[in-house]
Amino acid sequence: MTNPQLSPIQNHAVGRKEAPSAAGQKELSWPVEEAAVGWTSGQETFHPLRMAEWIRNCPLIAPNQACSEVIALFRQRADLECAVVTDRSHRPLGLVMKHRFFRSIGSKFGTALYADKPISVLMDIRPLTAELDTTPQELIDLALTRNEETLYDAVILTTDGLTAGILTAGDLLGMSRLLQREASDRQLRTVRGAESMIGRIAAAIGMVTATAETSLVSGERLAEIAEQGRSELEQMLKLYRQWAETAVRQEASARGLLDHARETLGITDLIAELADRCHLLAMNAQIEAARAGEHGRGFSVVAQEVRTLAEQTKQSAERINVQLRGMAEAAEATADAVRESKKGSEAGVQRVQNAETTFERLWLLSSDNRAAAANLTEAAKEADMTTDQMKRQLAKLISQLLGSK
Repeated sequence: MTNPQLSPIQNHAVGRKEAPSAAGQKELSWPVEEAAVGWTSGQETFHPLRMAEWIRNCPLIAPNQACSEVIALFRQRADLECAVVTDRSHRPLGLVMKHRFFRSIGSKFGTALYADKPISVLMDIRPLTAELDTTPQELIDLALTRNEETLYDAVILTTDGLTAGILTAGDLLGMSRLLQREASDRQLRTVRGAESMIGRIAAAIGMVTATAETSLVSGERLAEIAEQGRSELEQMLKLYRQWAETAVRQEASARGLLDHARETLGITDLIAELADRCHLLAMNAQIEAARAGEHGRGFSVVAQEVRTLAEQTKQSAERINVQLRGMAEAAEATADAVRESKKGSEAGVQRVQNAETTFERLWLLSSDNRAAAANLTEAAKEADMTTDQMKRQLAKLISQLLGSK
């Protein structure tokens, strides 16, 4: 039986080119592609894992290739762990793991039984196959779902269904470790970001606490001022009420004075009228004394004196009348002024009462503000204690994450 030539493999061995295979086989590899994005953790820069950076070369063999030729291949290439069985288009048909293959061949009568048989007899017809664009985590999850017999077998990677290469169990473990490390680094960055954020929150809480304490002091001071202002307004209200009462008494006194002035004017009018009558009687007495001649001369002198006295009385009554009218006018003006003062005092009492009501509301608001400021201060202190606990827990978590790397 002739030995068909082993098919050369063309696969994506990014940065991991295998040595040329025996028997003139060619194992090609694609060039390394730079990662487009990455992140830095500590002093190292991490890039997202890509399958192309881990893929390995692997011989492709035909399904009708004799087992003896595969034995020769594995003996010539001691570094090989497996070989992929494909059709002419390089579509994977099965997988031959070296340790399982030699276990079958090495059994009693194994070589005699299988040496001339095609490799399709011993190949695994259901190997784990995945496209090259499968994410590393998805591939690892798929590999872990295999049974114990095939758990450590290689994984065949394909591109559009064509064989591109393999990944060994060691590669999967390496990728798993890197994924865990990347996850740990992401967690560490997240925790450090949270720590920084909590630090800013703690600073903000400190400012809120200081502001709340200042507000509390201001509220207490405002309450004291409001209470003092209310007390002063109460004293002022008492004074305004006394002023109003005095104005009422002054108005009554001015009204009485005006009434007395009016009565006095009536009396002076009566005196003036009496003086006019006395003056008329004196004139009549003088006329009669003149008729009496010598006998009425003495009576004429008395009548003249009475007439003179009547005129003086009338003049005095007129002067008194003028003064009393001035006094009456002054009393009237005083009464008007007292009435205006009374109105002003009443308006002042009303305004002071309104101001007292305003100060009462201000005092109530200041009391509410003081209570709210006290509650805010207490809440800020509790939040500060909580953030301190969170910072300690985050520091502990960071230490654990760093210690686990």
